[in-house]
Amino acid sequence: MLKKILLNNRLVPVPVPVRNLAQALAWVESNLVPGGSLITRVVLDRDVIEYDNVVLVPKKAQAELTEKSRLEIQIDSPATLATQTLDTVHSLCAAILGTLKGIAVHAWQSKTSEKIPDLYSLHDDIMLILDLIGHAQVLLQSATAAKLVDPAPVAGIGRLLEQSLSSFSLARSQSDWKACAKVMLNRFEPLLKDLLMESETLQIRVLGIQPQLSLPTSSGVYGTIADVMPMKRPDTYR
Repeated sequence: MLKKILLNNRLVPVPVPVRNLAQALAWVESNLVPGGSLITRVVLDRDVIEYDNVVLVPKKAQAELTEKSRLEIQIDSPATLATQTLDTVHSLCAAILGTLKGIAVHAWQSKTSEKIPDLYSLHDDIMLILDLIGHAQVLLQSATAAKLVDPAPVAGIGRLLEQSLSSFSLARSQSDWKACAKVMLNRFEPLLKDLLMESETLQIRVLGIQPQLSLPTSSGVYGTIADVMPMKRPDTYR
């Protein structure tokens, strides 16, 4: 039977009989996952397990667990996932801004008959940013953080980016490279700079208010994650 698990990189004892993976996850869901949070990663003996909406592949669900089994579980709150998403938005904005002017100059100097692959990549990157903004909004709406932080500035920039992307796509479909360059410099650049700042600000605010994850201590008394014995080295888990 399983005797311990790594929960958010902390070693946690299992005080109840757990013989297979399905039982282990059911116990964690019932006792260790705070309201509103969810399991986002499951690794058994270094094998990543597909686990979505509390559904397991039957063969994996019945995988026998022993004292030597290494079960790693990651629990995240919507607020935590939102900060990770906003961090990705921030990084992507910085990456785009680093090359935007060069692409715009190239587009301005190109003839209509030329092809500019970078414009297609830019379109996809802006689309990804829009998807990430929408994802962060959904996460914050389901988190207690939604009552304490205002995602409206980021959402507003997202709407303006979407409008600008429509103009950019139209100009690109007509091979009007100068119009594409104007959208990049006059609309994308200032909006991405604003988003760079607002995404970081929102991320800091969410990080500042999200509660600590409650986990049981080795004595069975609930405390904060800091109370749980930390994993010293991967090879000590046997």
